[in-house]
Amino acid sequence: MFSHPAIERVAGRPTRTALVGSGFIADVHLQVLRGLPGVQVVALCDPARARAERLAAKHRVPAVYQDLEAMLAAGGVDAVHLLVPPALHGPLAERCLRAGLHVLVEKPLVLTSAAVLPLHELAQAQRRVLAVNHNQTCHPSLLALQDHLARGRLGRLEHLTLQHHVPLRQLGTGDVGHFMFQTAANIVWEQGVHLFSMVYALLGECRTARALTGPSRVLGNGVPFVAEWLVALECARGTAVLRMAFGKPWLETTVQAIGSDGAAWLDLARGACWLRRKTRWLDFLDQGLNLAGGALHLGGRAIGSVLGYGLGLFGLRFPDDPFLRSMRRAVHAFHGAVRGQGELPQGLSPAAAAAVLAMCEQTAAAAHASTSPPPAPAPLPPPGPARPGEVLVLGGTGFLGRRCVQRLRAAGRPVTLVVRRPQLLPDELRAADLRLFVGDAADPAVLQRACAGAETVLHLATAAGDDPTQVEANMARAVAAAADACRAAGCSRLVYTSSTAALWLGAAGSIDGSTGPDPLPAQRSAYARGKIAAEAELRARRGSGLAITIVRPAIVVGPGGSPEHSGVGLWVRDNHCVGWGRGDLPLPLVLADDCAAALVAALHNQAAADRDYNLAGPVRPTARAYVAALATRTARDYRFHPMPLWWMWLQEFGKYLVKLAARRPREWPALRDFQSRSFRTELRCDDAVRDLDFRPEADPERFFARAFAGLPTP
Repeated sequence: MFSHPAIERVAGRPTRTALVGSGFIADVHLQVLRGLPGVQVVALCDPARARAERLAAKHRVPAVYQDLEAMLAAGGVDAVHLLVPPALHGPLAERCLRAGLHVLVEKPLVLTSAAVLPLHELAQAQRRVLAVNHNQTCHPSLLALQDHLARGRLGRLEHLTLQHHVPLRQLGTGDVGHFMFQTAANIVWEQGVHLFSMVYALLGECRTARALTGPSRVLGNGVPFVAEWLVALECARGTAVLRMAFGKPWLETTVQAIGSDGAAWLDLARGACWLRRKTRWLDFLDQGLNLAGGALHLGGRAIGSVLGYGLGLFGLRFPDDPFLRSMRRAVHAFHGAVRGQGELPQGLSPAAAAAVLAMCEQTAAAAHASTSPPPAPAPLPPPGPARPGEVLVLGGTGFLGRRCVQRLRAAGRPVTLVVRRPQLLPDELRAADLRLFVGDAADPAVLQRACAGAETVLHLATAAGDDPTQVEANMARAVAAAADACRAAGCSRLVYTSSTAALWLGAAGSIDGSTGPDPLPAQRSAYARGKIAAEAELRARRGSGLAITIVRPAIVVGPGGSPEHSGVGLWVRDNHCVGWGRGDLPLPLVLADDCAAALVAALHNQAAADRDYNLAGPVRPTARAYVAALATRTARDYRFHPMPLWWMWLQEFGKYLVKLAARRPREWPALRDFQSRSFRTELRCDDAVRDLDFRPEADPERFFARAFAGLPTP
């Protein structure tokens, strides 16, 4: 069915390669293509042109296109990497094959096993290479296992046990726009293919599948999401059991291979493959030899990992990163096949794609997981006319914004929202009493329409953009545009949610809301500079008929937010917090609900006009105490590591010099920014209590119960 006819190779000149899609994975592809002999990246194509242009500039790609047809019409391309959402894989692969291009598609190749053969036959007819990026089949550990098997060291392979225990950042943030959250089964097509591709490479096609799943929860887009999967597969050459667990704090991807005469344990995250074999010695010596062999292998991997990172950082060798190395092998194998320098590995072939997709389909059917999305929500109605007392909330779908909207609606206030992605809007924000404008909260045209008829505006949107070098300018520009739109529309008040990051808090003493931002913004981080610049734009507009109130929440915690708040310390891991100092200074915490109440009060309390406030509650534990309370509450291994600020800064300065020497510049680690993060300065909030009726939780026990509500407990 899947034959291998002659391919029209590229020879005598570089393979001119284009990437379609410029997201995270495109950057990885460009890293592994760098320095590949005989391959030249000539173009990037993405409807998000600005993002593509930034990536092209980073990797010195000469051409950028916003449209695939325009790129194909321009010519000069031999091969393409398709790095787009999976629903586009089939149509774009077909279009590129018909245009005479060799095609590498990110997994999955298409969405159904039945759709693979027509694409394969088209590639045959065009004499072009069609490959799927099952990069795990090129993983160094899996290749080591296959070498052991080929040499007969495990005897006959009989069984595999695979563990895939992985965090998913999007589950915590509620960003469910990714493909894997569009149906109940899509998580298998997105994550399960990694495991299934390895099972196929080792055991062949799957004959039967059985599945057990944990409870599901309904995501914001209405899709039931299952976080725990246990799948049993009977394959052509053995059996396999897979456990997939998503949204977990600990990352663990392992393979246990058991043969008739030995076994191997693969740690894919760390690039290890520990072989255990039978020996002729007595049991105690046999065990000792196997353990010693494992110790030598793991010790070698430890040295190789550290040394490889350093050599890779300075470009002396390719980084010793198992994921990057698997990507490099897969991409290089594709281009080797295009250039006639080797056959396409079986794991990257259309036959493998069809077998892996069949496993996905069998698993979904066994688990009764739907492959269809829930009914699309009704289109948003056009916003009607503004009502008396209308409040426009910018950033109303966020952590604080939702709470503010709830309070406003509970008080009977009419609310208008500006939303960027209406398809992800939860049901609670689709209520008939809400006016909804679709667009960017930094777009002056959108702001002009949304502000028309509004009485007050609550600005909670960060509007920093996705270019790290433009954070300060973007934040200032967005706030200035909002203030100008408010003034032009005749709004009476704008309440801007700034941050205590804008303040200088590295000296002894105390301040209240009347103390202005840090007078030395150039010595602060990009985020702090952005908030300082935004406040400056607003102050310049005071006295022009629009009352402007600036509110600076301190360390905001509560359900729906991350307990690993950067205000507590530098979380080098999700359970390891390095303190901004020794961790013995009180932290200005505030509950999200209490913060929202003060922000809503600032919209109408007369005393708050043209004033600035800081928000922090009276419960102010040290960083040590906060982390200890978090550990007690969750029964997790949370650790706090005190560190003098000067020593922390020296470490960051050292990293800066290393990155600079490696020509990978990073933001200058200003000592003043580290000092301000210590919260040495006490925040007084008497003015907020007086003018905003600010009544934060004062009981420590109730505070922590509310702060950590919803976290998993023992």
